[in-house]
Amino acid sequence: TDMIENSILTFQEVYASSTCELVAEILQYSDLDIQLEQIEAESIYAGIMVDTKNFTLKSGVRTFEAAAYLRKQGADVSNVNQLFRKDIKTYILIAEIIKSMEFVKDNIAIALCEYQDNFNMIMAAQAADEMLFLDNVQASFVLCLNDGKIYISGRSLGNVNVQVILEKLGGGGHITLAGAQLENMTIEEAK
Repeated sequence: TDMIENSILTFQEVYASSTCELVAEILQYSDLDIQLEQIEAESIYAGIMVDTKNFTLKSGVRTFEAAAYLRKQGADVSNVNQLFRKDIKTYILIAEIIKSMEFVKDNIAIALCEYQDNFNMIMAAQAADEMLFLDNVQASFVLCLNDGKIYISGRSLGNVNVQVILEKLGGGGHITLAGAQLENMTIEEAK
């Protein structure tokens, strides 16, 4: 509904893993001789890594072609990997969240983030991502409390639509990544 009218170029690809993949494709197939700075190539590469969870989800042939193009443009994968390193405190806190995980259905897991800090919403999202790599988890939900609100991060491998589930709680997102906020209840009530 808010599409730009009379644009010079409209590039919409539902199978693309991310906007960064689309940008890489536009650059790659452009008639212009564009040479990216290393930081630019690495930033776009990092965006693809985030959106594909290190090329494990939503990755197709074109995703890898875009990544190869960015490598040719100077993206250093070891530099990009450095961006995603966690300090030991964060790693342990994410592990604590995952440790609280329980199954609410055969393949749907839920965990609580009891740690109260402004950073806990990020840790909740990271924990929800990590839970997808555990056996029998098709969808994960992590609830955390921050400033009196319950934040829910939902993730899925695609077989469970977390968007539809969290829309029923007033949230939204995408089939594999969604969120919601709840107020006036405890974290146990939200669970």
